[in-house]
Amino acid sequence: MDTLIVDGTIAPLEVAHLPYRNGGSYEDYVGERGLLRLGKKKWARHVGKVIALLKHGLQADYVVLGGGQTKRLKKLPEGVKLGTNVNAIKGGVRLWDR
Repeated sequence: MDTLIVDGTIAPLEVAHLPYRNGGSYEDYVGERGLLRLGKKKWARHVGKVIALLKHGLQADYVVLGGGQTKRLKKLPEGVKLGTNVNAIKGGVRLWDR
């Protein structure tokens, strides 16, 4: 699940299913299926494009990437941080902690 946090308010999203190219979704291009189908170099290029689209479209200060494929990126685009599911859970708990 994708999440947008605005002024401490959590907004759950499922942007991976949004249309991206040639009738495919973001998930088809930047998920594991995309990596296997496109190869590492083209896949990484699409990851960068999708990050840029999401940052601009959602007006995000930065993007946190997680998931098993992120370790395959040689270089992170500007405004991108790596995260893990553990960090996501801790961050969610902190939002409710006074």
